[in-house]
Amino acid sequence: MSHVLIIGGGFSGCTVAYELAVVSGMKVTIVEKSAGIGGKVRNYGCKATDKCNNCGVCLAAGLWEKVEKDRNVCILNNSKLVDVTGKAGDFSAIVKTQDGKKYINGISSIVVATGFEESPVCGHLQLEGKQGIIRGLELEKICKGRSGKALFEKAPDSIAFVQCVGSRDKKEDSTYCSRVCCSYSTRAAKVIRQTYPECRIAFFYMEMQAVSGGDYFLEMKEKYDVEFIKCRPLRIKGGEPALIEYEDPESGKLEQRAFEIICLSDGIHPPRDVDITAELCGLSQDKYGFLKDGNDGIYVAGCAKKPAKIEETWSDSAAVSEQVRREVWRQV
Repeated sequence: MSHVLIIGGGFSGCTVAYELAVVSGMKVTIVEKSAGIGGKVRNYGCKATDKCNNCGVCLAAGLWEKVEKDRNVCILNNSKLVDVTGKAGDFSAIVKTQDGKKYINGISSIVVATGFEESPVCGHLQLEGKQGIIRGLELEKICKGRSGKALFEKAPDSIAFVQCVGSRDKKEDSTYCSRVCCSYSTRAAKVIRQTYPECRIAFFYMEMQAVSGGDYFLEMKEKYDVEFIKCRPLRIKGGEPALIEYEDPESGKLEQRAFEIICLSDGIHPPRDVDITAELCGLSQDKYGFLKDGNDGIYVAGCAKKPAKIEETWSDSAAVSEQVRREVWRQV
């Protein structure tokens, strides 16, 4: 029986596991470093308002339960890969688990789906204090936990989104676009507008990426009454209220504005231990640290290879699953 080893049990790894184990009946082992599968997407919230806003979260509906319950799937939580030997069709791996080392032989293929980490909040941005400041993952949890009429403990009178935190930043060696920030933040802004019609909403941005068809940002301005300020803040100070210091793009003068909540729309960075994974699996990396497909029988899926939105990650993971299926069939 074919046996596929998946490194990482987040959205991408679980999508691959579902396609190979649940759909195709292959034996799958997931090596997950945390206490449970699902990764960050498990904490993401739906951003529908009076209609679906195509945030992609529904693609994960029921995924974790299906993977966890399938008899073809073995999940090793609190574990990490420490060695890989062999070749396509006959890999062997050593995994360090909480119960000691586990030796896995007869592996047909390996899929590396190690996901991403949040961007560090530093680089160009001077950040002082934390009061009134949230980050992207916290905003996702708020969206997930929302009730019918509330998001926050009390209705905010104002909220600012600061885009490209940790992305497009030479100091962080991350001059790329993380792709996801404009999507989740603007969709969350729609939810905030629906929930709190009187709330003042502003975006500080360098460049806004396409989210959906049509003139999306004109709609955000006119229909949702969102202000867009094209500049990168120089300093953010937590407090009641929190403050943003920036250079006004029209006057060139330093300005300071107060907001009850400031959301740092941080993006995607490779995991801190990505170099180790690359070495163990014989994979190369791009200049930012993201992984590239390597030797025959070893594949990279999802955000381990580049920043991607939920629907893009799902599509890529499904494509990698099909590659693995074809490879396994050739081996038989």
